[in-house]
Parts: sequence; C-alpha cells; structure tokens
Amino acid sequence: MHGVSTPPASCVAWADDFDEWRQQARQLLQAGIPPSRVTWHDGEARHDDLFASPAVSELPPGPGDISTPISIGRDQLALLRNADRYRPRGSEQPRWPLLYRVLWRVVQGDVTAMHPADEDGRVLHQRWHAIKREAHHMHAFLRFHRCDDAHGERYVAWFEPAHDVLDLGAEHFADRMGGSRWIIATPEGGVSWDGTTLDYRVPCPGNWTHEARAAANRSNADEEHALWRTYFVSTFNPARLNHKVMTQHMPQRFWRHLSEGDLIPAMEAKARHGGQRLAQETSVGQRQGKTLSVKLPADATRLPGHQRDDTPTD
Repeated sequence: MHGVSTPPASCVAWADDFDEWRQQARQLLQAGIPPSRVTWHDGEARHDDLFASPAVSELPPGPGDISTPISIGRDQLALLRNADRYRPRGSEQPRWPLLYRVLWRVVQGDVTAMHPADEDGRVLHQRWHAIKREAHHMHAFLRFHRCDDAHGERYVAWFEPAHDVLDLGAEHFADRMGGSRWIIATPEGGVSWDGTTLDYRVPCPGNWTHEARAAANRSNADEEHALWRTYFVSTFNPARLNHKVMTQHMPQRFWRHLSEGDLIPAMEAKARHGGQRLAQETSVGQRQGKTLSVKLPADATRLPGHQRDDTPTD
C-alpha cells in the first residue's frame, strides 16, 4: 500500500550492555521485526560493511507508535537482566539473540516463554542460577591482601569471574568490611571502596590490575597468609576426602589465587596413598604440642554419673 513502510527482510543490532540491548530491542519490537530477522552483535564487533543489513537506527517506522511503551513484569525484566550477566562459551547460545527471542514471545502473549519448563525459559533460569553460584564463589574465594598507603590501611584483591558478578561481590564486601578501603580488580573491570562509596571502572585501570596481581602472586610469603595455610593443613581431614565434591564447591580455576591452593594437590596425593586412614594431616600429628594440666578446685561440682579421682569407690 502506498505510504506504508515495509520492514526490511533482516537487520543488524549491536549492544554493549543490557541497557543498550533494551533500547535496541524496543525499537525492533515497535518496528515489528521478529527474532529470526535480527542479527545481534556485541558492541565491540561494530564495523562498517557496505553490504550489511540496515542497523536498528535505520529502521522505518513500524505499525506501532514509537512513543508507546512496551511493558513486561518487573520480575520478568529482572530475569532478563540477570541472565545477561552470563558469559556464554563455546557452542552456548549468545545472550542477545536469546533475550530478544524471549522478549518477543512475551510481548506476543506467550506466557510460557520464561517458565523453567520452556526451552528458552529453562536456559534463562540455568544462567541465573550460574550467576548466583559465581557470586557465591566470589564471596568465598576472593582473597584480599593488605597494601597500606599514605592514607593508612588498605586492601587489594585480584579475581577472575566466569560471569559478570563484580557488583554482586562488591556490595557484599562493602557490607562486610565497613570503613576499610579496598580495590577489587578483574580482567574486565574494577571497583574501589573508600568506606562510603563504590567506584566502578570499565575497563579496569592498569595500576589497579598491576597492584592486585602482584599482591596475589606474593601472597604465600605474607605472614597472615602463612597463618591461613597452617590453619588449612591443620583442619584438612584425609579420611573425608572426596575430590569430585571438593571441586564442585571449590573449582580448580580458583586454586592458583588461593593461599592454600598449591597445597591441595600434594595433600590429596598423600591422602590417596595411605593418609585416608587418618583423620588429620600427618604433619599435624608430628608437631610438638603443649601439655595442659587441669586441676579442679576442692569444691568443684560433680557431674552426674562421675566421681572425683580422690573419692573412694566401692
């Protein structure tokens, strides 16, 4: 019909983060472009291509009013945003096409699109669970190292998360460490805490990265981490060793940045070669302990069913 714009056969969309994806997705929905006709790219993949499909910004007005909001539930939006934190690997579905396909289905009235029993919904929920697990790993396995400066006490940490959980970890440590100043550096970004405010930086400043990695590499020489290593060895129970369960709770990718990480392989080997008969690391039993003498006062209250050594027995 004359005067009515026809949507292109296909188009290309780019997004650096969730907010940019959300803006692009809104335009695509208002133009009536189904998921099968959209090619998504991460923002860093932008390039000029003479023969490329039109970008979202070049789309003609669709049948919908551009000012009409596209509404979904708050919980649905939160699930999409949290699934965006997941970083796919190998043959896993890229994040932007998955999110847009789910959003398209929801807007079209498909209420099952985000249900765990749905094929797409199951992937969303699996990714959200992976994010929560990675945030837990950050809480458990991130190690701060003290690096005081002219302003006093200060801590730095290097961490390599599999997914985008930096803000989840930062908020946790801000609550736990109170007014102590610290920096967390990762391969993607960094965050600092001055006791009152979180300051996020993407990419991570080079000096933060250098300082945090250097502190992590020399951690085994620090007195406080030597004490932690001693504690780890003392509490290790060879009789209860289960490598599969241990690596489920403490993935091996974190070992190299843990103070005790380099001790684990040798302790596992000793446990498999006879150490599992014991309930403690062999070296613990070989240490010189201290004898503690306990002398009860004369008027000490007797425990039911027990008698003092100086009480005659029948």
